[in-house]
Amino acid sequence: MTPTGPPTESEGAAWDAVVFAGGGCRCFWQAGFWTVVQPALGLRPKRVGAVSAGSAFACAAIAGVLEAVVEDFKKRAERNPRNVYPRNALGPDPVFPHERIYRETILQNMGEGALERVQQEADVRIFLARPPAWLGARSGVLVGILAYQLDRAARGRVHPSWARRLGFQGEWVSAADCRDERELADLILQSSCTPPMTPLYRREGRIVLDGGLVDNVPVEVVEEVDRTLVLLSRRYDERALPRVPGRTYLQPSREVPVEKWDYTSPERVQETYDLGRRDGEAFVESLGS
Repeated sequence: MTPTGPPTESEGAAWDAVVFAGGGCRCFWQAGFWTVVQPALGLRPKRVGAVSAGSAFACAAIAGVLEAVVEDFKKRAERNPRNVYPRNALGPDPVFPHERIYRETILQNMGEGALERVQQEADVRIFLARPPAWLGARSGVLVGILAYQLDRAARGRVHPSWARRLGFQGEWVSAADCRDERELADLILQSSCTPPMTPLYRREGRIVLDGGLVDNVPVEVVEEVDRTLVLLSRRYDERALPRVPGRTYLQPSREVPVEKWDYTSPERVQETYDLGRRDGEAFVESLGS
């Protein structure tokens, strides 16, 4: 694993901010990486930027409950044999189980003082996407999907651009604004809003979509910080990783085993987490050498 923009010898392994990219279940790589690197380097970032599933893992990381989240999600995935239930289209149960599992995992693990620890330890900023005012609910989703597909066609790009070109705007909300774990779960799910996997959400009366449409690696929310560690959730061509002074991009050493919206395989979740741990060990060793 080759980082870009590592700290100089005089700076040591200190970063003032960490950014958690989105990526659904791929973000279990971030969980494994953090559980090794944070204690080894004593990381205590003042600012944290996060989007989509990365925001859930960012909050769990700062609260110190990552391992509990991994085990909890694996149990829920083991009880969920499918990612889609077509027969539910005619009944009250959802066709896609993702929103329920996602929300229940957050609520289970971010209570009992976890949110308070997040709010005391760091300013965690969660990134959202707003469609342009001239789009309605359905058209906003469709145009957002179009922007996502256009950016996917340019797979070498770490920071997407099409949503902004089409009038989408990003904004961030601090986890400090949440009064309890239910409000935090709402905020994280709003940042992850990807119909039909999730319902269409509104915040303050306006539609929100997955913040990753605007930027799946939202470094802009911590720009006032000098040194930033950026945790991606999938592989890019090394030449595509931005070279920005004071910013270190880190990515998995290989493609992660789990798919973004695969909520059925505790085995692949564990493999992804274990890959993150191995990559974290390699990263700490590279700093020592």
